[in-house]
Amino acid sequence: MEHDRHEIIVQESTPSYGKITIEPLEIGYGVTLGNSLRRVLLSSISGAAIVAVRIEGVLHEFSTVPGVKEDVIELLVNLKHIPVRCHSSAVTTLRLEAKGPKTVTAADIEPDSEVEFPDPEAYICTLEEGASIVMDLYVGTGTGYLPIDRPRASYLPVDALQTDALYSPVKRVKYSIQDKRMGQRTDYDSLTLEIWTNGAVSPESAVIQASRILKGYYSSIVDSLAGPGSSALEDMIKGEENTKTVSGASGIERQPVMAGFPMGENSIYSRPVRDLELSVRSENCLLRGGVHVIGELISRTREDLLKIRNLGKISLREIEEKLAKFDLTLSGDVSTPIDDIVKTNEEKQKEEI
Repeated sequence: MEHDRHEIIVQESTPSYGKITIEPLEIGYGVTLGNSLRRVLLSSISGAAIVAVRIEGVLHEFSTVPGVKEDVIELLVNLKHIPVRCHSSAVTTLRLEAKGPKTVTAADIEPDSEVEFPDPEAYICTLEEGASIVMDLYVGTGTGYLPIDRPRASYLPVDALQTDALYSPVKRVKYSIQDKRMGQRTDYDSLTLEIWTNGAVSPESAVIQASRILKGYYSSIVDSLAGPGSSALEDMIKGEENTKTVSGASGIERQPVMAGFPMGENSIYSRPVRDLELSVRSENCLLRGGVHVIGELISRTREDLLKIRNLGKISLREIEEKLAKFDLTLSGDVSTPIDDIVKTNEEKQKEEI
C-alpha cells in the first residue's frame, strides 16, 4: 500500500482534545506509527511556560504572602500549570497586580501582544480583604520539562524564583489498533490516535509537528546514506534495470522490470493482481499471460496485454481504471485511444495472414 493512499480522518476535534484515525496501514505499521508518534508527542512538542516569577516582598519559596491563602510553593505550582501560548522565542516579562478580596486568575495578568492564555480562568491564588499581590512573570519557550533546580538563568533578578518549566502542551496520548478491510484483504491496520492538550496547541497541530520531527530524522538518515538532496524513491526508481526475461504461458516475453521497484512484502508492486479486485475474466487473462503481481503488470504496455488470449478492450479499460485508483499506469504511451490500438492490432494480424 503506497503511503499516499492513506486516509486521515479527524473524528473529534476541540482545542484540547482530538481523535484522529489513519488507515489503511500495512499489518504492523499501526503499532510502528502509533508508538513513534506517541513518544514524540509526549516529549518533543514545543510550547511555552511561566519559567520564573518575582513576587514583591518574597525572597525564597518557603515564604508566605500576607493575606494570600496559598503559600509561595503552592503559588509556584499553580503558575506552572497555566497554559501559555507565546509567539516569540525571547523571554517575555508580564506584570500581575491584584487587590483583595479577589480570586486571582490568568485573566488578571496584564496583556501582551506576544503572549496568550488559552484558559483565562486558570487559578493562581485567593486574596483576602485588604490584601494585595504584585508579581513579574517570566514566560519562555522550549520543549519537554525542566525541573525547578535547573541552572539559574542569567536574566533573572536576584529575588526571582524559578518554577518547574512544563513546556509540553501535550498532556496525554493514547493509540489503538483495529483491523481494516480493503477489498478482499482484512489484515490492514487502522490506527486511532487520541490526544489531550492544555489548549495552547490544537491536537492536529501537535500531530503535524510530531510528524515533521520524525520526517526530519528520517531525512537526515537518507541524506547521510544517499547524499544531500537525494530522494530515496528517486534512487530506487533510477536503479539498474533488471533485464531478465521469462516466457509466459501466452508465449510473450515479459518486458524488463525496473529493479528500482521496491518489491518487498509491504510494497504495492509485490501485491498479487487479485488485490486490484478485477473481474474473474480479466484476472484469469492476466494470470494466463504470466502476470502475477502488480509490478509485472505496470511493466507491460497496452499492446502487450492485448496480445494475451481473450484479453480485449473491455478488460484493458477495467485494468487501467483499477490501476488509476493506486495512481499507477501501464508502461508506454497511454494517451492513444484503446479502440485505435485494437484496430491497429487487427490490421497487423490481417497483414500477417
